[in-house]
Amino acid sequence: MKISIDMELSPQEARELCGWPDLSKLHESTLNLLVDQLKSGNQEALMSMLKPYLQGSQQAFSFYQKMFEQMASQGTAKTS
Repeated sequence: MKISIDMELSPQEARELCGWPDLSKLHESTLNLLVDQLKSGNQEALMSMLKPYLQGSQQAFSFYQKMFEQMASQGTAKTS
């Protein structure tokens, strides 16, 4: 037996249903702080926030690049 339930929820309603906290005020204050830092000329604030994401992206790209290289080399290898 298969049962499907479709629900239309706003993000706020979904958070309340799952019991997740509303972090919109924290998000807004963090962005305001970052904007203030950037306006004052502190470019390092942005880079310190982006650094973990950029490093993760580079690692993921390197992983996929190696995976595709291996697949390509296996596809061109001759089998006897």
